[in-house]
Amino acid sequence: MLHANAQIHIVANLEKSIEFYRGALGLELDAGPAPLSGSALLAQAMAQAPGVRARSASFIIPGSEMKFVLIEFSGIERKTVEQHLYDPGVVRFSIQVRDMDKAFARVKPYGITVRTSGGGPVFTQLPRNQTRAVMMQDPDGFVFEFVQPDPLPQSDVPLTSNIYNARASLVVEDLAKALPFYRGVFGFKAREPGVVSDAVVALEGTPGAVVRSSITNPPGATNFWVLWEFTKIERKTLETRVQDPGSPVLSILVENVSALVKALKAAGGRVESAGGEPLALSPASRGVLVRSPDGLLIELVEKNL
Repeated sequence: MLHANAQIHIVANLEKSIEFYRGALGLELDAGPAPLSGSALLAQAMAQAPGVRARSASFIIPGSEMKFVLIEFSGIERKTVEQHLYDPGVVRFSIQVRDMDKAFARVKPYGITVRTSGGGPVFTQLPRNQTRAVMMQDPDGFVFEFVQPDPLPQSDVPLTSNIYNARASLVVEDLAKALPFYRGVFGFKAREPGVVSDAVVALEGTPGAVVRSSITNPPGATNFWVLWEFTKIERKTLETRVQDPGSPVLSILVENVSALVKALKAAGGRVESAGGEPLALSPASRGVLVRSPDGLLIELVEKNL
């Protein structure tokens, strides 16, 4: 059994990024800032630079089982990663909101870059319904979006919160290769891909590109995730290291990390952790840092029950 644990952003300045996600999005700080421990990311950085330090802060995402985590490294050489929303390896933070205008007005003064054609929210499902969305990048360059579905689904999240759920959307190089990987290794249930409408292409801000997507259901997730593929546009797979600001990482809880690593390598992924095998992260957990065929860093964590 797998369970989505956290979406992780490696940031340049932890305090500034906390300020953005608290002030611009209104997310509630759950823990930190505090020294990072029990992490395969930290173990990987320490293998390169024994004097490395890392701090983290985590947020609660209303309505989601997944946490949102910011990590800042110091004492090690860092290089900012430049990402575009169509580059393989990008993880898009897709945030579901009840009131698009309220959410967009709140985030605009915080130094975001709007990528959607026209510079603001657009309708993506007309005439079927009035779903609206907008694609942006935060001050660290990470891709995020607001989505206001129509109609709004039922939710146990109090109406005082404009955000009621969130998901990770993954950009892949080739859906024909990515779908067998995520289905076979991680057990995703995925629909067959389809070409998106012109309205969604406008949302992406990628005129001229051919965009395909597949809706997936990761094990243990309360929200669907989307795999995206862009063609007829110049793309560059992200080249990321754990310490580099702009690096996205997914953390996944697993039951048998050794078996999963074996399956991942057989499916074209690779192990990044020094030694190539899972390692002890704490007295109660072990884990490993791996990379998908599309270049995405994934932390696999097995907790001893």
